Amino acid sequence: MLKKVKPHNPEVVDLTESIMLRTAIARENHAALRSGFAGYPPNPRWNVTKFRAWKTGRQLKEALEHGEMVVRSTDCMLVPAQDQGNGTDEEVRSSQWIDFFSHKQLVLAA
Repeated sequence: MLKKVKPHNPEVVDLTESIMLRTAIARENHAALRSGFAGYPPNPRWNVTKFRAWKTGRQLKEALEHGEMVVRSTDCMLVPAQDQGNGTDEEVRSSQWIDFFSHKQLVLAA
């Protein structure tokens, strides 16, 4: 029987000591997310959800390196670069970011 996946409330994750991320990725997968962001290889014993979190971490790191993402100086939060100049409504930016990665993490590496 398949287990129902409950939606997770967004929470802030420390990707590094100086970079934070607001995400809906489950807490049990945060270490894999950090591992991907740090550039470590995936663990072959991980389940699919940990691998997806790891891959999301890799994609975040690549986006940061290519200038698609930036670290906001006010709160060290990793956000899309285009959101930096769009006013000050933090809630709108956070919800867009959460929606983007909750869908993005479902794509597996080919």
